[in-house]
Amino acid sequence: MAMVIKNNVAAQMALGELNKNNNKLAKALEKAASGQKLNSAADDASGYAISERMRVQLRGLESTHANTQNATSLLKTAEGAVSSTVDILKSFKEKAIDAANDTNTDDDRAIIQKELNQYMSQIEDNASVTFNGKRLLDGTQGRGIVANPWDAMASFMSYLDDANTTAADALDGAIKYVSGGKFENEKALIDSFINDITNSGLDACGIDLDNDDTGAITGKDARNEVVKTAESIVPEKDYPYGGDPTGGTSRIRGLTINWPDSVSSDVERAILGALDNPWLQNCMDLIDESYALNFWENGNYVRTMDVKLAYEGTSGTLAYVTSSSAGGETVGLSMTINMSYYSSIDLNDWNGEASGGAGYLDRTIAHEMVHALMSANIKNFSSLPKYIKEGAAEVVHGIDDFRKSTIQTLVASPSTLRSVLEDSSSASGDQAYAAGYMILRYLAKQSADAEPEKNLVFHTGTKANQQMRVGLADMRCKALGLRKSDGTTLSVVTQELANSAITVIDRAIGRALKQQTLIGAMTSRLEYTASNIMTAHENVTSSESVIRDADMAKAMTDYTKANVLSQSAQSMLAQANQNSSSVLSLLQ
Repeated sequence: MAMVIKNNVAAQMALGELNKNNNKLAKALEKAASGQKLNSAADDASGYAISERMRVQLRGLESTHANTQNATSLLKTAEGAVSSTVDILKSFKEKAIDAANDTNTDDDRAIIQKELNQYMSQIEDNASVTFNGKRLLDGTQGRGIVANPWDAMASFMSYLDDANTTAADALDGAIKYVSGGKFENEKALIDSFINDITNSGLDACGIDLDNDDTGAITGKDARNEVVKTAESIVPEKDYPYGGDPTGGTSRIRGLTINWPDSVSSDVERAILGALDNPWLQNCMDLIDESYALNFWENGNYVRTMDVKLAYEGTSGTLAYVTSSSAGGETVGLSMTINMSYYSSIDLNDWNGEASGGAGYLDRTIAHEMVHALMSANIKNFSSLPKYIKEGAAEVVHGIDDFRKSTIQTLVASPSTLRSVLEDSSSASGDQAYAAGYMILRYLAKQSADAEPEKNLVFHTGTKANQQMRVGLADMRCKALGLRKSDGTTLSVVTQELANSAITVIDRAIGRALKQQTLIGAMTSRLEYTASNIMTAHENVTSSESVIRDADMAKAMTDYTKANVLSQSAQSMLAQANQNSSSVLSLLQ
């Protein structure tokens, strides 16, 4: 190498290596100090971007986990309130059973009623429970809930009973309420019904045409308690034909009956006697059990009914209820029995069996009393579709055995079934009755499988719309059936009212237990969700660590190496700087 003094190339080379080693030393020191392999995008642009996206996901997972914990806390708050309501309802039933026993006087029952009133006040307080200022069980988070098909029909009638609007709006509201929003209105119900009948047949309705059940909503098909045959649907405990109320009045379950002034035969007298005791009583018991409709409560438009016997020929109806109304409210009721069918009634048959295919008179009375009670309780009843009015009457006593062939024909022709439902007023009697029976059984079954409208949203994912929707039903006394919109509350002040109250309480317990079960199931689901989120968080953290975190052993090795090289380069720079001294010696 030439001996020069202007450019010390060796020193420059040593300085360059020193700078490189110092940079490596600085980076090694940064990794060792931060514990991260990537401290800026310059270290690895693509790896840094992937790591940052993973960190965004991790922050989202942490927030999501907090969401699930908060949601679980909310649900546990609601479950505690519902659990308290269930406990109260247990005591409620205990007191109602006590009041139904005639060892108590009405004064005793009045005392029991005061206790029940306090229970209802506490149920209202439970329904007002809040979480972070949000009311949970007052209906704002999910409206109604039904326990089973039997309860669904009672809720359906209760909604129509309380509605103070047009028949069409009331029907749409009742359908939406009972189904928990599954069916928005009548049209949505019909569309879904026709689709499911087309694909699944009568299984969609829960109807079995081959068993011994009559298909009544309180029979084995719907409630799985007892098989109600054609004879037992309106049970008689004693011989019914002994009385003679002719020319007088009777008071039966809050309804005043005006009997004909005279009769023309022993059969007519026997029928009036059976109506007086026990047929009308048993039929109204059955309807109250099925639909929670009676003549006792406030808000009834009429509490008097005339009974008429007429001979109108065998081309007419078996019996019918006539109602007169004003402003949508019923102001008069009468029930006519067509004696052309029942003049040959068998007085040895307790159910009123008649010849000529007329069937059992007690079942006919049950059908007609549904119309009477609906008319007396539901505003604009006369404007409801025919299939609703007749279907409701058929559901109470069941028609599987009477109109089996009609049902099968309609199932085989969904287009005909749709036309009957969309214009039942012009359909034949058999078709309108059968179609109404089928769709109401369908509504009851689908509603029993439904949940409350899902108005609560729990965001449990890192992306948009990764959510759980939850419905918390209305748990106030009105929604449980313990109070009507007109202020009428469940009463046990008489033996009859106490006996009727037991059925209402059973429905309320069923609704509360279903709500409690749904909350418990959702809480369990959230626990699994939280577990999955934590697993995802662990896995993403592990993946991000591979990209971003420094291997400290390697980092310290690199640091030591860079440190040694830096010191070596520094020493060599010092040696290179001595080269100029050799040149100066030549110039002396």
